[in-house]
Amino acid sequence: MAGLIIWHQRHTPARPVPLISTAQLIYIKPPSAEALENIFSSEDYSWPPQDVVPPYAIESLPYGLDTLDKDQKKTVFFRALLPIVLAENLRIWNQRVFLLQQFGQGVVDPQSDAGEEIAAIADQYRVTGDLNDPQVRETLLSRVDIVPVALVLAQAAQESGWGTSRFALEANNLFGIWTWDEDQGAVPSNRPGDATHLVRVYPDVQTSVRAYLHNINIGFAYTDFREMRAGMRTTGKPLDALQLAGALDRYSITGNMYISNIRAMIRGNELGKLKNLSLASFGE
Repeated sequence: MAGLIIWHQRHTPARPVPLISTAQLIYIKPPSAEALENIFSSEDYSWPPQDVVPPYAIESLPYGLDTLDKDQKKTVFFRALLPIVLAENLRIWNQRVFLLQQFGQGVVDPQSDAGEEIAAIADQYRVTGDLNDPQVRETLLSRVDIVPVALVLAQAAQESGWGTSRFALEANNLFGIWTWDEDQGAVPSNRPGDATHLVRVYPDVQTSVRAYLHNINIGFAYTDFREMRAGMRTTGKPLDALQLAGALDRYSITGNMYISNIRAMIRGNELGKLKNLSLASFGE
């Protein structure tokens, strides 16, 4: 169902980090790749985008991407995902800024509204312990952070075959995420006879993107990724998608080859140039 998603500003950050008050998405379900391209054209949404991105969020990928020529398929796929990635990163960013504000004020009363909200975020990111403990706070902040747009788009393209794989189209699974819950997954057609894993089925593309980001932020396999990202934050460096890709050797059984493929995807499609993008306000 078409709808609108909004996050309201509730806190003024104490640090010079922007808390963006509102993110809006207009949900659409185009019947074909051609129809989606027509929507983008009507909004002058070209590739690469210029600063502001129309807030259209596809509920599911349209069929027909594989009928487009190579370059058009790529640009439609990237444009379809970008608003959702921006919105989901924004949601995490606002959580992070809230934590930075509260931690910057010193000791937090766990019984206060702020303390309860911090505890809820910590539970979401599977961080336990005294939230006034500096080490616990450091662990939480290492998890509550964004993933560069370039890296998200490159992995989505790699894992979903540019949005044409069976599970991208039928299960909204763009990142090859597995599950062992029969109520939440589907059997891969090429699964070995002794394997029990399933491909996770998602209700829509946004849920798939959110699950991927959460997986990167809490998964044991991505500890090195989070440590590298935290190091970039500590030194004041921008998050580097190419460097961070080097910590994703455990995302795929192909290991270093997977890293090479993702880096080639970022370089070949100039995804590293996607900087300082924002979602257009609703109605613009």
